[in-house]
Amino acid sequence: MTQMNKIQNLHFLFYFIGLSFLFNSCTKEEIKPNQIKEFSIHSNNTGSDYTIWVVLPKEYNPYLKYESIYVLDADASYFRYDKIAKITEEQSSKYNKQNAFVIGISSKNNRERDFTPTPISDVGGGSENYTKFIELELIPKIESDYSVDTTAKSRVLIGHSYGGLLTCYFFTKHPNVFHNYLTLSPSLWYDNNLLFQYETDTRASNSAIDNLVFTGCGQLEEAIVLGAQEWNYRLSTFYPNCKLAYQKLKNRGHTTSAEENAETGLEFYYKNK
Repeated sequence: MTQMNKIQNLHFLFYFIGLSFLFNSCTKEEIKPNQIKEFSIHSNNTGSDYTIWVVLPKEYNPYLKYESIYVLDADASYFRYDKIAKITEEQSSKYNKQNAFVIGISSKNNRERDFTPTPISDVGGGSENYTKFIELELIPKIESDYSVDTTAKSRVLIGHSYGGLLTCYFFTKHPNVFHNYLTLSPSLWYDNNLLFQYETDTRASNSAIDNLVFTGCGQLEEAIVLGAQEWNYRLSTFYPNCKLAYQKLKNRGHTTSAEENAETGLEFYYKNK
């Protein structure tokens, strides 16, 4: 074989290796279309309609019972339900744990109303009705239509920003709906840090709960960092049975920290559930 032929053969080899790598990388990022189910649900509690995406676990077996991961803001470009589903698939595989259903909830309509506990300048204040929508309307439908575990211990709630505020609202006001929380960049500054007053008011009745809580934020988020640190401090001080983790990502802002914190939070969940 001539030197030129050897060089040509090496070029072809690297070309096919590159194609194989590209194919595997693209395949890794995809959730198959037949895994995704979409429907709309009307809430009598909020008076609004919501688009819901259900991502079935890979190799879904209807004879098994699966955990369920509820994602707020699931149509946000930096926080899409399919991205969360792929991370869930990867982390469950990494720790040799059963994969889970991912339920994405659209927040395009009335997000500020639904995620905030009190009105400010006539905007917001719908958290209680929204929690009823999730607890009394959405969860029963999911658990009726799909083969999911119906215990709170099997449910995870992921929220970012106002959605992170709502995860704290669930923890304080309705701690028995979800057992696991990924609280990302929570807007705990809302209404003069009102959520901290809720935590103080409910502490005596909630102090024995053993929920799993991951709190994450980005270093560049300033006021949100202070709230996230205070939240983690209170949980670590007053809730001795909870499993906790906290992460502040260097050089990350409000949206740029979301997906990476979600990945770390889901890893924490699969390691400790």
